Amino acid sequence: MKLTVFDLDGTLLNTLQDLTDSVNFAMDELGLNRYTCDQVRMMIGNGVAKLMERAVTQNRIELKDKALILQRSFYSQHNGDNTYPYYGICDMLCRLKQGGCVVAVHTNKDEGAARSLCSNHFNGLIDYVCGTTSDSLTKPNPAKVQQLMTGLGVGVNDVVYCGDSDVDIATAKNLGVKCISVTWGYRDGKFLQDCGATLLADSPQQIVEFVLKM
Repeated sequence: MKLTVFDLDGTLLNTLQDLTDSVNFAMDELGLNRYTCDQVRMMIGNGVAKLMERAVTQNRIELKDKALILQRSFYSQHNGDNTYPYYGICDMLCRLKQGGCVVAVHTNKDEGAARSLCSNHFNGLIDYVCGTTSDSLTKPNPAKVQQLMTGLGVGVNDVVYCGDSDVDIATAKNLGVKCISVTWGYRDGKFLQDCGATLLADSPQQIVEFVLKM
C-alpha cells in the first residue's frame, strides 16, 4: 500500500483570493490596513491563527483574537467563492487512486473547512482529511499523519508528502518520508530549494510518475 499525503492550499486548491477576501474583511471591521493577494500569499502556511497574527502585525497584536473570529466567520461562508483546483489535479488524484494509492490531505486549514472543500472539489478522491482542530496540532508537527500511517499499517518507505511550502518540507522531514515540492503554489522553486527541497514537481503529472514508480 502506498500513501500519498497532500497539502491543500497552494497544492491541490488555489484558495488565495478567498483567503485574501477573508483577511480583508477582518481588517475592514477592525479599521486596519488591507492586503493584496501577493501579501497574503507570503503569510499563508502556518494555520489561520498565525495568518491573522501576521495580518494585524505586532503593533496591534491585541486584536489578533478578534481578527481570527472575524476571518473564520467570513471564510466559513465564502471559502468556495473563488477557490478552484489547479489544472490537472483531479486527473492526478484519479490516476493515483487507480494505481492503488491511499490519498490523504494534511493541512493547517481548519478541518471543517478542509473537509467541505475536499468534498466539493474532490468527492470520492480523498480518503482522509487531517486539519486543525481543537487540539491545535499544526504542521510541521507530524502527529496526525503518523497516526494515520499507524492505522493503515504503512511504513515510511511507502509514503510521499506533497506540498508547496517550507512547512511541508519540514513536516516530511519530521515524518522521515519522501517529499515532493510543487512549484505552482504559493512559493516558487528557488524558495523551496533554499528551504531544502530535493524533488520539485512542475506539474501534477510528475507527481503521478514519481509515486507510481516507487
